[in-house]
Parts: sequence; C-alpha cells; structure tokens
Amino acid sequence: MHQFFVDKPLPPLGAELEISDDQVKHMQVLRLKKGEKLLLSDESRLVEGQLLFLDKNKAKVQLIAEHKSTEPPYNITLFQGLPKGDKLDFIIQKAVELGVNQVVPVQTSLSVTRWDKDKSLSKIERLNRIALEAAKQAHRVKCPQVESLLLWPEFVEKWHNLSGLKLIFWESAAADSFFLKQVLKGKPSEVFLFVGPEGGLAEEEIRALGSPYYSLGPRILRTETASLAALAIVMYSLELKGEDSF
Repeated sequence: MHQFFVDKPLPPLGAELEISDDQVKHMQVLRLKKGEKLLLSDESRLVEGQLLFLDKNKAKVQLIAEHKSTEPPYNITLFQGLPKGDKLDFIIQKAVELGVNQVVPVQTSLSVTRWDKDKSLSKIERLNRIALEAAKQAHRVKCPQVESLLLWPEFVEKWHNLSGLKLIFWESAAADSFFLKQVLKGKPSEVFLFVGPEGGLAEEEIRALGSPYYSLGPRILRTETASLAALAIVMYSLELKGEDSF
C-alpha cells in the first residue's frame, strides 16, 4: 500500500477524511483508483484507509483499520560528517528506513566537501524530500527531519549539551576503545550517533568531543557503510533486543 502524510489529526475509524494538499497530486501520479487501500499518517497514528473519491483538487478517504506504530522506542539522531557527492542522499534514505528521527550534517576538518552554510537551505529542502519519500516507503508513523548544517564549533557545543546516550564511531578505535555491548544494555530514550566523513575524524576532534568512542570492527568502512552499520547495531540491540527476537 502507498502511504501519505497528512497535516491534520486523523479522525476515528469509520470516519471520512478529505485531503486537498500536495498529497492529492501524488495520488494522481500513482493513478490510484476508487476502492484502493492506502496508509495515512498524521505523525501520531498510522491508519489504513480506502479511497472513495479522487480528482485533481481533492481526495476523500474512509479510515478502516488502525496499524501498529513502526517507530522505535527511542529517539535517534545521526550526526553525519559531510560526505562527498550524493552519498548523503543515500545515507538519509537508508537511515530513515532504519528508524532514525533526525539527520544533522556536520562539517569536520577532514570533510572534502564544503557547503556555504547560508546557501545550503536548498540542499536541506531537497534532502528532506528524500527523507519524506523514504518514510513513506518504510511505512514510518513520523517523518524524520534533516536539520541545517552544523559547522564544527557549533557541533562541539551542541554535543556537550546533549543529554542521552552518545556514541562516536571512529575508524581508529581499537583495543583501547570502549565496549559498545555494555552501553547498549540499557533503555535510553535518546540516542545520538556521530560518524565522520570519508577522511575520518582527527584525533583533536575526538578529544574535543570528550565522549567514549567505539569501533565497528577490524575493517575500514566507507562513511555511508559506517553510518548504516551503526544504526543497524543500535536497532538490533535496543529495538529488536538482540537474539531475544529470533
């Protein structure tokens, strides 16, 4: 079933909902027909509906069944070192599928790509459209957000003020790094991940953050691989509760 986000609270089951925003255009592009089933979310509920009417201006849907929330039991933010090219597109798409709530690009000392912060708004708007489409595909109840780029000093200040489980993944972390398994035994409500760009993270950056850092294994991963591996590990440990789910 195709999914759509609506900008008003969903009514009770059995009621009819009229939609007259950009979602109608999307329904027309998909060539939905009267009687077809679809999913609607108001970012608090995920409800199955049946299309009763559709023209170029509006749609009418009857709500017929409540669906279980697909959201993880914690809020997770990915701080992503700014990568080259279109890698951020891929990272955001897959991170949304894995349950992330926010993605925040960070410009580090080893970032090859440099954004003009004042001119990055159009980039962020496009990335949020990617997040929206990924949320629909994954049947997310909430639509994750891509936040504005943080320059390094801004990120350091923000990182120190965060309250929750903070995880830095560093390619140079080895035997002297902290054990990830131990910190993932709890039930945090907020989780913050930081992954560097292609060039990795400089030692002085690790020191400036002042938080434990962790390894993703003995092999060096590309930044887009590292971010998704880290998110998958967190999902497996905190949401699926590890082997207890299998």
